[in-house]
Amino acid sequence: MALLDETARGRIAAAITEVERRTSGEIVVAETRASDDYPDLGLAYGAALALVVAALAHIVWPALSVSWVLWLQTAVLFACVLGARVGPVLRVLAPERRLRESVERRAREAFLEHELFATRERTGVLILISELEHRVAILGDAGIDRHVQAAGWSVHIQRMTAAIKQGRAADGICEVTQAIGAVLAEHLPPRADDTDELANQVRGDDAIVPR
Repeated sequence: MALLDETARGRIAAAITEVERRTSGEIVVAETRASDDYPDLGLAYGAALALVVAALAHIVWPALSVSWVLWLQTAVLFACVLGARVGPVLRVLAPERRLRESVERRAREAFLEHELFATRERTGVLILISELEHRVAILGDAGIDRHVQAAGWSVHIQRMTAAIKQGRAADGICEVTQAIGAVLAEHLPPRADDTDELANQVRGDDAIVPR
């Protein structure tokens, strides 16, 4: 089930529109089905489990032919590779660091794809939600990053991640959008000739394609 439905996307777009009336900053929210396909993870767990299953099969059924053991190992390996693509399974098997780094890398790619670096005063902010990992990344361009910095983004990421785990993804995104907007409004008030440089709709996988 997707983290954001059409109603949620509409709420987020409205929150961004309201925030950007008070600042020259630009906020983009993007979602992607997955930040990586984790092929090595499924293979690693599958290979280890296949060896264990083969050993157990030999102990329990010593007369079992080698061909049947090989078929059993293949089935276990295949099941693990597929299982690693299922969100709840992946989130149990994958190290926290691996998930975080995958989402952060995808966010850097999305930042470039959506040209957040191209705003007039370098005040773009990307909020990326990765559905498979249930993780969030936030990147700010040079014009805003110096006001928030890594520690500030970390607080917002934790807040949104907690909301996602509680089944409140849209609420968390809207709350953090408002919080970021308050910082933008303080340091980067709207200009007299201010324009909406980046669309406020939530960007999806039609615009962000996982590698």
